Amino acid sequence: MIEEEAIVTGIEGRSIWVEKLQKSACGSCAQGCSTSLVARMMGDKPVRLRVEADGSVAPGDRVVIGVEDGALVAGSFRMYLLPLFALFGGASLGKLLADQGLFASADAGSITGGLLGLGLAFAALKYYPGLHRQNPRPVFVRRLSR
Repeated sequence: MIEEEAIVTGIEGRSIWVEKLQKSACGSCAQGCSTSLVARMMGDKPVRLRVEADGSVAPGDRVVIGVEDGALVAGSFRMYLLPLFALFGGASLGKLLADQGLFASADAGSITGGLLGLGLAFAALKYYPGLHRQNPRPVFVRRLSR
């Protein structure tokens, strides 16, 4: 389980609202590359999450929240690899169709097929609920201090 510290900002029934500052690992680097520049421009923005918890916490408490490792890996696959495979698969299919004479050139077929494959992957991620089997919601682990 991947764990992070957060601060309780509110209680709502059996749920708590926690806030965690989102920091980039590159933001404090002294190298001055473009990634650290983007991190400095974005700033430290708080992330608010709703977490199911018992009644032993109060606003202002520091708590530990966690996300299952498997949910993080599955989410990464869905968000990065599935669109990438769809892009390459669509481009390959577009080239094959261009070789059959359906497109003016192989480049046009590859570009069109790649964009269609990428669009279909994004549509599937948004509208197909079967791709969201694992739920990467954070869970309450323990209270650190008041």
